[in-house]
Amino acid sequence: MKIAVMSDVHGNFSALQAVVADIARRGGVDEVVNLGNMVSGPLMPLQTAHFLMRQDWLQIAGNHDPQVLQVATGERSTSDAFAAGELDDPSRWWLAALQDSLDERLHTGELWKERLGTEVALCHGTPRSTVEYLLETAEGEGIRTALAPEIAERLGDRVPPHVRLLACGHSHIPRVVRLTTSLLIVNPGAVGMPAYDVSRAHPLSSYHRVENGSPDAHYAIAERVDGQWHAALISVPYDAEAAAHLAARNGRHDWAHALRTGYMPRLL
Repeated sequence: MKIAVMSDVHGNFSALQAVVADIARRGGVDEVVNLGNMVSGPLMPLQTAHFLMRQDWLQIAGNHDPQVLQVATGERSTSDAFAAGELDDPSRWWLAALQDSLDERLHTGELWKERLGTEVALCHGTPRSTVEYLLETAEGEGIRTALAPEIAERLGDRVPPHVRLLACGHSHIPRVVRLTTSLLIVNPGAVGMPAYDVSRAHPLSSYHRVENGSPDAHYAIAERVDGQWHAALISVPYDAEAAAHLAARNGRHDWAHALRTGYMPRLL
């Protein structure tokens, strides 16, 4: 079994196309899973949604996907509001129908066992929250690698012992962790948004920046070989400069800087 794992496309259609081409170049996979945050951002949300709607992939909702659908513009971030204004009815219906990331059947391997088997679990952030990092911890104005006890606390008893691979997203940081329980946790990083900051007004977190330091699109391939799960983190170059120009034209110079560099701009 070979699975391509992606997350956090954020409407970056060019980056998504580059990832899909790279998967094909490597000979393809048995399944593709997409861990959410599909369209939020100042790029190409409609084209991204229409492409994703046509795929026979296993796709779940992230934290931004339901936010894009909220009626009151004041309840959405600027990125969510831009995407909401670009989507058509079919793409909104598709977004609303995405699988809930907090469905416990995703965490036990039960929901899609016919396609993934029972050893594979999925979530967007953690099994208990779409806005919590699993493998990172916010500290100061940045993040650090989460300690094993922190990861264990966030997992709780939501992932049963028979699960051997857990794929998560949300932090946009590519990372692979193998716990002493033999559980392999894979965060593929972000397809379309290499850096961001969390607002000081965010109700669940203090201000911090998340930066992977590369403008490339990121995804992962997980493969079961001789009874063990292995994972490779993959970085794919694409025309990030064109994406940055589009973000700037749409009024998001912070996004433009992040797309070009993999870092958020600093105020001097």
